Amino acid sequence: MGSLSELHAALLQGAVTLGTAALCWYLFAKYRRQYFLWLSVSWSLYVLRIGAIMAFVLSGDQPWLFAHQILTGWTALVLLGAALSFTQRVHWRLSYLTAPVLWLAWSYVAIYQLESFMLAAMPAVIFLSFATLLTGAVFYKQWRRTGSRGGAVLAGVLLTWGVHHLDYPILRARGAWNPWGYYLDILFVLAMGIGIVILVLEELDARTKELERLSARMVQQHEEERRRVSLELHDQTAQVWAAVKMQLGLVREDATAPIASRIDRVLNLVDTGIRSIRGVTTNLRPPLLDDLGLIPALRALVQSFGEQTGLALTFEAPARIPLPTPEAQLALFRALQEALSNVARHSGATAARVTLTATDEQLTLLVEDNGHGIPSAKPQGPGPTLGLTGMRERIGALHGSVELQSGNPGASITIKVPLHDAR
Repeated sequence: MGSLSELHAALLQGAVTLGTAALCWYLFAKYRRQYFLWLSVSWSLYVLRIGAIMAFVLSGDQPWLFAHQILTGWTALVLLGAALSFTQRVHWRLSYLTAPVLWLAWSYVAIYQLESFMLAAMPAVIFLSFATLLTGAVFYKQWRRTGSRGGAVLAGVLLTWGVHHLDYPILRARGAWNPWGYYLDILFVLAMGIGIVILVLEELDARTKELERLSARMVQQHEEERRRVSLELHDQTAQVWAAVKMQLGLVREDATAPIASRIDRVLNLVDTGIRSIRGVTTNLRPPLLDDLGLIPALRALVQSFGEQTGLALTFEAPARIPLPTPEAQLALFRALQEALSNVARHSGATAARVTLTATDEQLTLLVEDNGHGIPSAKPQGPGPTLGLTGMRERIGALHGSVELQSGNPGASITIKVPLHDAR
């Protein structure tokens, strides 16, 4: 009955450990981290180790004890490899194969030459315990250095498990822990799996935050370049055209009537060029946003866009709103520019309504039109999706959201930007 209960416990431990090995293999295949590969191999060897000792318990054949001895040492060696790989202090070399070969030789001596169980079992157990404790120490340093919760879990589990390994030749081999020792090991394995998952989630979270910082930095650099170009156009190019206009005016005063009429046409072209430059500089960097603030800038944008396109546009906003960050203000202004451009180019609408609302937590910009809505088929070639992608990247860098919905008729786009932690 005792052997049967021990067998059931060992099978359960083997299944749980094999699942953990599969998890580590999946993580290695997905993220190509070498320490996941080492951990997967280590857990796989541990499963074989459990199978070998159970085969010995059931059959009493010494070769199974020999296999168990070998697998114990090899598990420890690979676990050491996982620890060193995690610290990025080791790269695979062919000479490392000498260690498992030497352990194979020692296992033969321990099982077939030594008559003392303690002399045979104790070195293997000490080696496995040392490898487990060292791996725990590696993750402990990771926790102390980075505050990683996954590292803390793995460190606590491995350090405790490393000490627990030492009771094997004293208690487990004499049946004192059967079958509860297996269940305790199962808890250790499950805790290891949890720690590994937490570690991966933390790494993914760190990558996401790094991508967000990179995206925000790229948007900032893009705006800085637009501001520089806007200033150059305003301070240099526009001034040159103004000087040209002045000189042409002086020439016109002394010109004959036929030449004066030609100069008038040139002056009209110069005026058109100056207005074009002013329009470009306004689009590159809206001066109203810097001078007057968000609401007047949005209202002016809606008004000027309606005059340019002939669309019937309305703008609604509260008299005062919580002050957002400059990045959030600029992101909302750019988002409204793109939304209105999409209405004019793709919706077939004749009218649109822009509404800005605010809470203590976020600003919400809603643009609704009376066009034909969002086509069910994917648009061919460049279309509104390209502008929406850029809008989502800009708003996403501020932890905001962009939602596009089709109405009956028309479509609406909702842009939300948080007021807190928007940087």
